[in-house]
Amino acid sequence: MADSKYGIPVSRTVLFKQATITLDTTRGLEKLAKKGLTAAYFDTFDANIKKAKGFKTFDEKKKENAVKLAAVKAVCADCYEWIKTLQFGVKNVFTEDSPEYKSFPSNLADTEEDASKMINVLPAVFTVLENNKTKLAEANLPDDFKATGEALRDNLNVIFREYSVMVEQSESYTIARKIAHRKVYDTINSINEAGMMAYKNDPVTLKLFKSPWPQSKGKDKGNDVPPEPPAGQ
Repeated sequence: MADSKYGIPVSRTVLFKQATITLDTTRGLEKLAKKGLTAAYFDTFDANIKKAKGFKTFDEKKKENAVKLAAVKAVCADCYEWIKTLQFGVKNVFTEDSPEYKSFPSNLADTEEDASKMINVLPAVFTVLENNKTKLAEANLPDDFKATGEALRDNLNVIFREYSVMVEQSESYTIARKIAHRKVYDTINSINEAGMMAYKNDPVTLKLFKSPWPQSKGKDKGNDVPPEPPAGQ
């Protein structure tokens, strides 16, 4: 529904447009000050508008997460290529039916785009490399082959942890953003309510407080939910 928990029934664009109008046209009105809407009240309102504007939108956060996930998958793919190179070397040195070759994890194909699975199989792969390092000299692997694999593993651990934290924080970030939006929305309504009482006998000024919220459709209604992590991540 449009007005979900901590949400607003209008878009951010509409909210901030109305907030600016309300702030600029009602700030400093004497009768509002007598209702408790003092200069300090409007200073807080102004600060809350700026704070709400500072939050990234759902689409912006979703894009950030997607960019980070793409980086995770790129490192994951590099790890997969490194493993396949090692596996090819073991196959050539020991044959495909050898215990050494069969000691590779059986689910390697599942790891190419799945960072959590890749992180889980890498220790076993490094064990294969370590246990056969002398014989594998015949495979003509690069001198820095092990170091390259360790660097890829460490990079994957770091970037996947960063991505996981981003996903975990998405929900709390969204709630904080909605609270900020709601605070601005409710303040506008409070100002309008106070103004309707204070200026009920002043038809000209009263018009400042009679602006109803416009009705909007679709995703412009203020729906804002945290992005969910892709399946398998």
